[in-house]
This record gives sequence, structure tokens and C-alpha cells, in this order.
Amino acid sequence: MKFCEPFKIISVIAAFMAAGPALPLAAQTVEKTFTLDEAVITGLHNDQEYLALQEQVSFAQQRINEARALVYPKIDFNASASRFNNEQPIVLSPSFNSIYLPPGSRDMYYTTRFSLWQYLYAGGKYTTNLRLAEINLSQAQSQADALRNKIVLEVKKSFYDCLFQHEKINACEKALAEAAAPGEKNNAVRGRAVLFAYHLKKNILEAKHDYEKCRLEFLKTVGSELNAVVDLSEGETWVVGDYDLNKCLARATQYRPELRQTQFEETIDSLRVNLSMMERYPTVTLGANYEWAGDNFPLNNKNWNATINFNVPIFDGWASWARIKQRRNQAREGKIRRAKIEDQIRFDVREAYMDYTFWRDRMTEPLQAPAGQEPEEKLEAAIAALETRRNAIISTATLEWAIGGPFSK
Repeated sequence: MKFCEPFKIISVIAAFMAAGPALPLAAQTVEKTFTLDEAVITGLHNDQEYLALQEQVSFAQQRINEARALVYPKIDFNASASRFNNEQPIVLSPSFNSIYLPPGSRDMYYTTRFSLWQYLYAGGKYTTNLRLAEINLSQAQSQADALRNKIVLEVKKSFYDCLFQHEKINACEKALAEAAAPGEKNNAVRGRAVLFAYHLKKNILEAKHDYEKCRLEFLKTVGSELNAVVDLSEGETWVVGDYDLNKCLARATQYRPELRQTQFEETIDSLRVNLSMMERYPTVTLGANYEWAGDNFPLNNKNWNATINFNVPIFDGWASWARIKQRRNQAREGKIRRAKIEDQIRFDVREAYMDYTFWRDRMTEPLQAPAGQEPEEKLEAAIAALETRRNAIISTATLEWAIGGPFSK
């Protein structure tokens, strides 16, 4: 490569170099050193949406406990004191437990009551509600898993982007130090070295700017303070693997959380259809009450009853049939959405597998640079090797996300 060597240009470049290279990144004060695992854990702990989904999982667990409580009998205790003057007997409103007050005038009238009631048969409504609550919990966990996988992928991408820019800066600074090393050089070689050093300093400034942008993106991804000074230690070593596309597709069908969500939604729609149909089933209820009443303690009047109730819905203006049709429409809508998600997952796997095999081949069979290359070409080859390694690791992480988890799962 030939360069123009006017004395004025070389003088300007030499003056530019006299300022000396900028301080390396290692000279900065480091507040936190992140490994890849620490970055992933920090990103999960600081992601607001993921934390909100964790709360939804806890909420769904409590809904299961609530649904289980419906199969137990309900027992109430009530005590009241009333003052009244009745010409006719009266029954208080349900807000006061429908207490019976006899005719006459009383300065104080006391009642206490124990009540028990239990559904003996409700057409399977309560067991279906319990099953629905359990599926809702599985769906909430699946949503949290899907977001977790996405966060892990984004953290890995930003982590290795920062590492790549850091290593690129180190490679450029090493080349700059070699270019500035003293040695026997003729005027042509010296002029080319000065010009190469000038371009290196400019590339270092641009690389540091890119590093700061990557660092800012990394801090945003892990949820750390944006003004924090961090250092990243080497992450996982890329391991060559030979993965079959058909196995990856089958694994995605089994482990991808988004697909499990559609399966849960179909089950939920089916259970809701059943619940709508159960509104037309008869119900059998058992109840019992024991009551003490009187003007003074101990209360002498005692009443008790035990009742079994049988209720059959006959006509509601066809509202139950309309609800059944609504649930069936929702179930068909869920099947349509499931087909779309399945197509998207297959596309994600194929695209990620294509990138993975490309960068795997580049890593295992790198392009050989010709012997006796110039410093510029050596630096370009070194940066290309760093970029290939970065892309190979990220493509592996993307493929793991596409199939729903790491290959060792």
C-alpha cells in the first residue's frame, strides 16, 4: 500500500501523536466486576416486568388455595342484641343474618346462632374451578419462564458486545504501541507507520465511544445505575457442537414457554366451556342451624333445623346457551392463535440454527490470512477473529433461546 508523504502532513500527524494515547480502560476506577452469571442474576432481579410476573405466580398460587377452600363446609357464628317494640313479628334484613324478632316490646333481646352449609353436588363446578386455578398457575409460570429466557438472551448479547468492544480497544492499542516502537525504518516505512498510527488513534476513539454505548446498554439491560463504572470478566467458553435441526425443532415444541402458554389457554377455554354448561346442572345443598334466643342469660329458647335443598335451573332466557357459545368461540380463537405461534417458533429455530451453523463453521475453519501481511492487515484479521468469536457465542445463546433452554437441559 502506498501513501503520500508530504512533510506537512507528517508533521501534523506527529503533533497529534505527541499527546500520547488515551488511558486504557483498565486505568478507570471499577465499582463492580460482572461475570456472565452475575450479570444474568442481576438482570433477573432488577427487571420490573419479570418481578411483576413473579407476583402473578404467587397470586395464582393463592387462587388455588381459595379454590380448594370451596370444597369444605362453611361454618358461621352470629351473636346479636336487639331492642324493639313490635306489633307484629319481624325478620331482620340479610345484613343482620335474617334474625327473627317476636311481637311485643323488649328492652333487650339476645340471639346466638351456629350455621353450617355445604354443597353436596354442583355438577362438578368446584372441582373444575380448582383445575382452572391450577392451569392459571401453570400459565403464569410459563409467562415468567418466557420472559426469563428473553432477559437471559438480552443480557448475554449486551455482555459479549461489551467484551468485544473492550478487546477491540486492546487490540488497537497493542497495534498502536507496536507502530510507535523505535526501529530502523526508512522514510517511506516511517511515514506509513505514522499515518497508520494516526488512523489507529482515530479508531481507538471511535471504539471507546462504541464501548461506552455498549456499556450503557448493558447497564440498562441488567437494571443497574447508568452512571456505574463496571468491568466485565470473561464469560463462558464457546464449545463446538453438532446439533440436528429436526431435534432442535422437536425440543422447541417441548420446552418453548410460548407454546406451552397456548396449550394452557386451550385447556382454560375448554374448562370455561364446561363451567358454562354446568350452570344448567342441578345443585344439592345441605344446611343446618342451631339458635339460642331470650331476654336474659342463660338463653332458654332453643331452635334448630337441618335442611337439604335441591335446585334445578329451568329457564334463564337462553343466557346460559349464549355463554356456552361465547366460550366455544374463544376456544376456536385460541386454536388459531396457537397455529400462528407454532409457525413463529419454527421460524425462530430455523433462523437461529442457520446463524449458529454459519458462525460454527467460521470458528472451526477460520479464513487463513496470507503470510507476511502488513500491520493494518494483521489488526483487521485480529478484529475479525474477535468478531467471529462474539457472533459464535451469541448465535449459540440465540439458538438456546429459540429451543426454550440450554442444550444440557
